Amino acid sequence: MTRRDSRERRCGHRPFGVLIVLIFLGAAVSLAGCATSAASVPGCGDPLRLAIVAQSVPGAAYLPCLRDLQPGWTAVGFTPSQDGTSFLLDSDRSPGRPVTVRLTASCRITGASPSPARAPGVLTYTRLESIRPRFAGQLYDVFSGGCVTYTFDFSHGSQIALTEEFEAAVGLYPRQQLRLVLKRKLGVELNP
Repeated sequence: MTRRDSRERRCGHRPFGVLIVLIFLGAAVSLAGCATSAASVPGCGDPLRLAIVAQSVPGAAYLPCLRDLQPGWTAVGFTPSQDGTSFLLDSDRSPGRPVTVRLTASCRITGASPSPARAPGVLTYTRLESIRPRFAGQLYDVFSGGCVTYTFDFSHGSQIALTEEFEAAVGLYPRQQLRLVLKRKLGVELNP
């Protein structure tokens, strides 16, 4: 054991490389064919998958995550990249027209109207492209360092319930809270 190893063990610190390994393991699992299951979409109680999302947009104050899905909904297509993260929510009441949830560093909200904020420090906007025959548009959650865009397209008649259900299904997890959870539970630091 080297002097550095003993110092890290005494102080309880783990090298940054541990976080990188955990992130790559999580990415490997999602890329190895599990990306079609709801389990691959980051849940709000899954710090490892949330760390992957956090690394995709390093300055984002919030990270989108899955709370609970109502019956008839599925979550698929978890796709983290260096430009952001996306996943899909699909309802059996609007088949073939999933809601796309995408975290990016910024977004264009031109033509969108203010809506009630979904979390402290978040500005929420809605832009409708169509009301009839389909209810389609985008919902935006804008915050320091990032934006979550929800693109939806529902058949007229079920849109109010479907909109409420997808908004309730996706939470916004504070990056600062993730930083504390990773430090406390795993002894690793989320950078930045």
